[in-house]
Amino acid sequence: MAGALIEIEVKDDEARAALEKLRGKLASPEPVFRDIGEALTNNFRDRFGRGVDAAGHPWAPLSQVTLDRKRKNKDKILVLDGYLRRLAYQADNNGARIGTDRIYGALHQFGARKGEFGRTRRGAPIPWGDVPAREYLGLSDADEGDILDILHEWLVS
Repeated sequence: MAGALIEIEVKDDEARAALEKLRGKLASPEPVFRDIGEALTNNFRDRFGRGVDAAGHPWAPLSQVTLDRKRKNKDKILVLDGYLRRLAYQADNNGARIGTDRIYGALHQFGARKGEFGRTRRGAPIPWGDVPAREYLGLSDADEGDILDILHEWLVS
């Protein structure tokens, strides 16, 4: 390094031990990512049940066409059999991922225009109508606070 330099050496045994403990935790952070994944999955499921996005805004209502075609759970948005609501997380030393394995999950999260994904063999548009985005995944301010609380607790424990 060119120019001025200041070197800091930690001589206190207690401080060195704390730094070594921190280094060990940072080398294998999977446990804290599991805690974050669990907390956020619970938060997302709660909002899903209330039919709101991360900012607390209600999802777009179902169209009359959808209501007429829906066989069950007519009063529930994004719920026919309940598969989309089965959110899960995966955690490792690189982070946590939360979502659904349902292929139609992205359609509902981001929305789509009628025919945006092409046509069926019979020529019908996919999707058959416009689908508004109904964001069931996303971080709220409270989620961010939960993450910080979990990280703080993990670092100081």
